[in-house]
Amino acid sequence: MGLSQIYLSTGSCLTSLIQQGGYRLKTLLIYGVESVAGANIANTLSEHYHVVGIAIGQCPEIEHCQMLSGEAALDPPGHILKDLNPDYVIDATCCGDSAWNPDLEIGDEYQCSLAVERAAICQRLGSKYTLLSSDAVFAGPWMFHEEGSEFSCSFPQGKRLIQLEDDVRQACSDSLIVRTNLFGWNWLENKTGWIESLLHRMQMTSGACHELSFPGHATPIFTTDLAWILARGFEENLTGTFHICGAERVNRQQFASKLAETFNINWHRESFSNEHFSLSERNHFACGETSLQTRNIRKSLCVAMPTLTAGMALLLSQQPARKLQDEFTISEAEFSRAA
Repeated sequence: MGLSQIYLSTGSCLTSLIQQGGYRLKTLLIYGVESVAGANIANTLSEHYHVVGIAIGQCPEIEHCQMLSGEAALDPPGHILKDLNPDYVIDATCCGDSAWNPDLEIGDEYQCSLAVERAAICQRLGSKYTLLSSDAVFAGPWMFHEEGSEFSCSFPQGKRLIQLEDDVRQACSDSLIVRTNLFGWNWLENKTGWIESLLHRMQMTSGACHELSFPGHATPIFTTDLAWILARGFEENLTGTFHICGAERVNRQQFASKLAETFNINWHRESFSNEHFSLSERNHFACGETSLQTRNIRKSLCVAMPTLTAGMALLLSQQPARKLQDEFTISEAEFSRAA
């Protein structure tokens, strides 16, 4: 029997499968699957790709995903990539969460060097390599930065990510570099993610959300929406640097207000003024104007960027019940009526 192409429609994405006496899912290897980005992308695409996740520490439990951790994850990148020979690789090891998360850890120089090594190996093997970067490589004063914007962040984390992007381009000429600001659930047991922490603190009268006073605007996107746009990019053999983010520009307080509204939390936010922040403070990592222009990705893939309201509704519908307390959990039906 000859090869025939079959296309499985899922949302706005068409995932290509190959049939030869049965289905063979294309292999998607995710480095940093323990991160918010890695885990949620793996969960979203797990039924449409053969997903293999690699985690240095604790692994999330995701159906239909093969996980490598511990000693297996410490094998040299060349061994793992040659053994698995994946069609696609997503690297979320150096930036796998929102830059607004005060506990975000940007990859150190060693982690960045490993990412560059993986990119170079993917170039030799013919695997499509995707690096997840951050909108926080920028720092105003302009709104909606284009891919070639020169207003870069001068702080070490921003400089490190910019250098990482440059090194990946050199190592893998057909790589895909994605700048974004994502939000989603944490999948690790015994760990509280930023979204879970915000929800918990907002439903407590004494719960302080100090990070919401920081300056800056961004265009956040829910991880499921990001995953489907990435998958669409895979099918279109997208290469280069692209901005993939939400359609709405908001600050941290506006983001938190939408989160509280979605989860029916009676949260009275404090009124923070941005006027007292100096220019130097606004140039801190993730504290400037980091909203992204998405014209290039919309034109390349003929897709629209999702609204924050739509992303929050998906966040609500995908909530992992084991992690949330009943007092701020509501049903989708109740949310629909409220909307």
